[in-house]
Order: sequence, then C-alpha cells, then structure tokens
Amino acid sequence: MGIRPGATGSGGGGQSAALYNDRMLKIGPLALESQVILAPMCGVSDLPYLRLLRRFDPRSLVFHEMFSAVGLLHWKNQPRFEVPQDLRPIGLQLFGHDPGAMAEAAIVLAEGGCDVIDVNLGCPVPKVAKNCDGSALLKDTPRLSRILDAMVRAVGDRVPVSIKMRLGWDDEQRNYLEVARIAEAAGVSMITVHGRTRSQMYAGTADWGAIAQVAAAVRVPVVGNGDVCDPLTAARRLRESGCSGVMIGRGAQGNPWLVPRIDQYLRTGRLPPEPPAAERLQVARDHCRMLIEEKGERAGVAESRKHVAWYTRGLPGSAELRHVVNSTRTAAELYLALDAYLDNLSAIDANVVA
Repeated sequence: MGIRPGATGSGGGGQSAALYNDRMLKIGPLALESQVILAPMCGVSDLPYLRLLRRFDPRSLVFHEMFSAVGLLHWKNQPRFEVPQDLRPIGLQLFGHDPGAMAEAAIVLAEGGCDVIDVNLGCPVPKVAKNCDGSALLKDTPRLSRILDAMVRAVGDRVPVSIKMRLGWDDEQRNYLEVARIAEAAGVSMITVHGRTRSQMYAGTADWGAIAQVAAAVRVPVVGNGDVCDPLTAARRLRESGCSGVMIGRGAQGNPWLVPRIDQYLRTGRLPPEPPAAERLQVARDHCRMLIEEKGERAGVAESRKHVAWYTRGLPGSAELRHVVNSTRTAAELYLALDAYLDNLSAIDANVVA
C-alpha cells in the first residue's frame, strides 16, 4: 500500500514567469507555490520516490500511488493512519465504486493529514476497470455523481476533493465535459484531465484541445496531463490550454529533477540544465537503496530494475547495464553493478543526458 499506518540553466523568457504569476494554483483553501504536480503512478510514486523528489523540490504538490478504498478500510485495529509531514503538500488518490466506502475511506485519509483527496477516474488497466473502478466510472455517471457527493459531504469541509479523469471510455464515449460538470456540481475543488481515452491506454497523442475545452467549461481549477516531458512543453501547454496547472506522469520516471525544473522555468523563465550522467547514477543508486530499505531486499531489488532502466535511458552502455541489473538477486549484486558503471563515467562526457 506504500504509506503505512503510523509512518511518519539558461534559456526561455519572461513569458513563462508572467504565466506563473497570473495563474497561481489554488485548490479549495490550499494555495500552492507551484503550478506543477506529480501524478499518482502505481509502482512509481511511492514513499521512496516521493522522499527522493523532495530533495530537489520542497514546493510542488505530489500524489502518492493510489489506494483501494475497500483495501484501506480493511486496516482494522491498526495504528492511526498518518501522512509523513516531510512530504507535504501531498495528495492521496482513492479508487473504488461504492459511495459509502469511498466516503469512509476519504475520512481515514483526511484524518491522516493529507492535503488533497483525489478520485481515480483514469486508471485503464483491466483489473481495476473490470470492477467499475478507475476509468470505468466514466461510463456510469449517476454512480460517479453519488460517489463525489458522498465524499465532498464527508470531508469537503476539511480537505479538498479532486478528480483525475480521462476524456472518456473510447472515441464513441468522449464525455469529458459531462464528467467535468458533474464534478463541479458535486463540489470538487480541482479537475485533472489526462488527454486520452481509456481505450487509448498510453498510446497516441494526448488531446490538449479537449483539455482546453474542460478548462473553459468549468470554474474550478483544471490541471492538464499528458505528454509533458520538458519545461518548454509545460509552459506552452499551460499558455495554450488555459489550465491552472500541469501534472507530470511518465516523464518523471527515473527523472525526479523534471518537476522542479519545470517549476523553476515557469517561475523565472530560466531553463535549468539537465543533471550530468554521474549525478543521475548516484541518485539512481540512492533510490535503489531507499526501495530496499522500505520494501525489503527481494521486493526492493526487483522494483529497482525498472527504475535503473529509466534513470539510464540514452546513456552509453545502458543496455549492457540493464542486462546485468536484471540478473541481480541481492542488494550487494545490484550495488556492485551500479558502482562499476558509475566508475566508468569518468570516460563519459559529464553533460550526457538521458
């Protein structure tokens, strides 16, 4: 589940800074210092990753990977659920299809000290959608309305409720404007729109024209999500869509520098440099260590493999490194492989980027 009970450059121009100053992001009573938000991503935005990102960015709202409402409520006779204070501002996302369970789970999260509670309307994977959870709720708008009404009534006076939605189930059911208006009527404080349908999964190109339509149709802040992997694209998407913020998903995989780099560019108009290869590898090693400490050696080493692949994209010899890392079974073997690769970086241009 990730969070456990009791767990404690140069370039650009002035237009980006003006954009930031004109469109500060406010989610209900929560005033954020950054327009950039880290998306909730299963197997990515867990505690080790969030703590790593906080080394570089203390300002932005970050979302933990999603929770099952039913699973959360099965934590009986456990210590009080608490959000680590060093990770705030932090949002927690719920998925589920029963209004009562979603409201009760929202109360647990609110009492644990989170800053935003989000409803998952975007997860496309069959094991979630087959139960009328995640993106499947886009096809059952009466149920969705009841869920949002129940959650806002339960916690809306303490913690803002938001949604993260896709454009619809498929090209024949692109009901994003209907869903956005239902959410606004229920009292949600923010709407994040991933510019793809469920049937697209992660293929194709995000439709930022549709995201802009949502931003124009409702009064609550709208955050755009999809295919934003660099500061220049983030600034352009914000400017063209009229969104109040941008959410970063897959672009942040193996790249905890992306969110703060975008934030700095939006605030100052200056483009921060990419981290050098040696720093990428050192941070990757730290990330692996944190995963192993949090999840145990077997699970931590297994999860580290995909993160190493993301951190080393485009670096010389990265394919060979991935082959070695994917065969490791112990923390010692993993660290040995990373250290050997790091030792060879003296022969690599320090400005090589993934």
